[in-house]
Amino acid sequence: MRGRRGVFAATAVAVSVAVFGASLVIGGGPVERPDRPGGELAEQLDALRGANDLVRASRTDVGQDPALYPTAYGRLEAAVPTGHRSAAPVPGVRYGALADLARHDTMDTPAWQAHYVCLSLTDSKTIDATAVLERAGLRKRAESEALTYLRAPDREDDALTSLATRAAFLQTMTCLDRRPDVPRPALDRLAADTARAEQPVPVLYAVEALRTAGVHARATRALRDADALLKSDCSALEPIQRAALTLLRHRLTQQTRTCLASALDDPDTQTRWLVRRALTVAGADASALLPTRKGSVRPDGLVAKSPAQLGTLTATYNAVRALTAAAQYTRAPKWLTERLRQLGSDPGLEPSDRIPLAMTCHRLSLACGTQADKGAEEAARLRVPARLTEENQRQWYGAMAARAEFGLKCQQSSVALPTDGHAELSSRSLDIVVVLADAQCDVQARRLTEGADLVAQARKALRDGDLVTASDAVQASLASDQDIPSTLWDEIPGLLKRYRDAGFRDLYAPTPGGTASAEATRAAYYLLA
Repeated sequence: MRGRRGVFAATAVAVSVAVFGASLVIGGGPVERPDRPGGELAEQLDALRGANDLVRASRTDVGQDPALYPTAYGRLEAAVPTGHRSAAPVPGVRYGALADLARHDTMDTPAWQAHYVCLSLTDSKTIDATAVLERAGLRKRAESEALTYLRAPDREDDALTSLATRAAFLQTMTCLDRRPDVPRPALDRLAADTARAEQPVPVLYAVEALRTAGVHARATRALRDADALLKSDCSALEPIQRAALTLLRHRLTQQTRTCLASALDDPDTQTRWLVRRALTVAGADASALLPTRKGSVRPDGLVAKSPAQLGTLTATYNAVRALTAAAQYTRAPKWLTERLRQLGSDPGLEPSDRIPLAMTCHRLSLACGTQADKGAEEAARLRVPARLTEENQRQWYGAMAARAEFGLKCQQSSVALPTDGHAELSSRSLDIVVVLADAQCDVQARRLTEGADLVAQARKALRDGDLVTASDAVQASLASDQDIPSTLWDEIPGLLKRYRDAGFRDLYAPTPGGTASAEATRAAYYLLA
């Protein structure tokens, strides 16, 4: 039963108290017991602190391998004139290298992968984006996804996310010579929504995408207070929003020039690109002031990930879950709580970040401000897809996890676990079962695990060096009311010792002897709770 683990924990405490009391009565020495892990978890999270004061996914530094997003915007940034005659030309993209990069990208959907390929080839006269996507096996799926969204945007997306997505996908369809397939009503809706939106970045992209498609769009609302904003203090606008507003207004104020100059070294390539563009609005004299671009484009034309070690809200949420499991959430690091509050009051926060922010703040019982409040409201409106499929699994899992965090009632959906011919449940299947249980869909979780020996799977995973799978198997076992022997609870602290990070003993690695990660640390404390 679900409460069985609590019974074992209570029994262990009672026995410990009894033994300690007996030692006092009969005059024996104190009973030695190992310190409970997690006492220094809050302090040791500093080892996972990112440059942006969020928690990093892993203590391992990010490497210099290329990726689609930095390649797209890094190449655009490098192409902005600097005014220096000696500036080296931007290396051309190698067809095969870009196709391989797109094929192996796991961060984005096909349409977004196509968008970044198109941006990467903006100035190329020899390589065709369609051919690159064809070689990568993405063209048909990318075109289908983009066209479907343009015709009928996802109703779960907020207005700004929808605007930015449609702008990107319209630009992509134009790049792939499929613009005529986009219905005129879809273009008219995009133009109307552009006029109503107030955030400069998506408005700029929509105006430019529509212009390329032969449609004139106005940035009416975004430009309403533009002159005052462009003269305002640097803190009034994020650099990327100030740059976009400058490009929409076609005016570079001295105040904005000062504000944007400090953002030329921003870790985000998209921000740097827009900042450089904005600083050239006044013409050649302004571009001459730009520093020579850094040699970030590799000889094969690709761009590596930013060397800045940045944290994410996903990793932060995992770390916060570890803190709560270790009963340490009231000791969350000050740098983290201050950053969460800062994000919660940031009007320029990406709409897609609002729900993860709200979930993190809710887990900490932390009042984070307007953006987190909006995220909580959006989470309450999330609808779980009626049927879990391979195509909608991200949306399904995200909706379930958000509803679980806020204690919302179970929304029924049809779920069939993927079968691969093995008796054990796959890691994906375990994720599904656990989130169903967390979302109060207990009956469904039990049905899906009938016949599976989850305790045996957890033991095997711990022996085989897979901490996250072991933790999920135990959580799935609890969710399905499987009997967990007390011997397993007794063994877990010892079994977890080899997963502890050698330099930070209250952080855990996904494999023995490895480097700590936020997810593995969360998994460990769920086992130890």
